[in-house]
Amino acid sequence: MQTVSFQATPEDLLGAYRLNFRVTLKSKRVIRAYVGGGATLAAMAMAAAWQWDIVSVPIAAAIGLGYWIAFLSLIFFSAYLRLPCQVRRIFGQQKSLHDNTTVEWSESGVSFTSSRGHSQFSWSDFVKIVKGQDTIILRQSDALMNFIPSRALSQEQLDSFPVTV
Repeated sequence: MQTVSFQATPEDLLGAYRLNFRVTLKSKRVIRAYVGGGATLAAMAMAAAWQWDIVSVPIAAAIGLGYWIAFLSLIFFSAYLRLPCQVRRIFGQQKSLHDNTTVEWSESGVSFTSSRGHSQFSWSDFVKIVKGQDTIILRQSDALMNFIPSRALSQEQLDSFPVTV
């Protein structure tokens, strides 16, 4: 059994949120949004070009696709830029993040203990476990995660932590 204790900082939480954001961007749901929206807008642009003879149909399709990719990318980019402000606010509001946390893990699962309580999970409770440069995130769902800052772990502990990516 491996054990580590840490007290999270706003920077630790920001690292976890950034890693979670990057994992989300690579998800099938986001890829489907790019492909589905791009195909829809390309088809609409092609129909408009064919109906009104504005520009050639392939060029219209490329323009529609380009607009969709730029639009969706701008939305994601602005969400990424908002992360530091959101994380500072979350860290200030969520007092449980200020406590010292002890994490224990073994082949059967992981547990988190702080002065506010104890949580125990089997590895199968997580939909994804991702090891980033600054943190390890344990995703219970798209919206809920636990994290362990890499700075709190030795290299041996980092290497022994299971990853599902």
